[in-house]
Amino acid sequence: MIILNTSLIHSAEGLIEKVKEKYPDYKGKIATIEEMESLQNQLGIILPKDLIHLYTAVPIIDAEFGFQEYEPEPDFDGISYILWGGIKDILDESLRYQPGIHVLKEGYLFVANCSHGSGDPIFIKFEEEGKYGVYRIFHDDISISKVSDSLTELFYNAKL
Repeated sequence: MIILNTSLIHSAEGLIEKVKEKYPDYKGKIATIEEMESLQNQLGIILPKDLIHLYTAVPIIDAEFGFQEYEPEPDFDGISYILWGGIKDILDESLRYQPGIHVLKEGYLFVANCSHGSGDPIFIKFEEEGKYGVYRIFHDDISISKVSDSLTELFYNAKL
């Protein structure tokens, strides 16, 4: 019997519902099981079942949302926005571009791009079963900044 991190799936579903409320035309995309198997083969890793379920059951691909990355200032709310990537994006960032090439072997997996042009992508790291820390990895010096303690938390606290 496979046990899934249901809070991860529920938080993602809740985020997508909020996205659809704000943007009624949002469709989002899901990956197929075959695409997920191909992804694992090409990256040489085995993804956790709940992450596979996230990509194949929740239309998270192409969702744009924000998170509180910085303290608010008078002229800046401190929110950074990201665009959730699909399978091709994961492969490109992991096999063709830095910092993805560098950090894949350290357990980081690309999940999203900055949607406002910084070029500093967002990765998750498999820290323990069912828990994935979320990090921004800067392309210029490969420094790492923690965005959220968990992917579930990132989805629950998302800003639109």
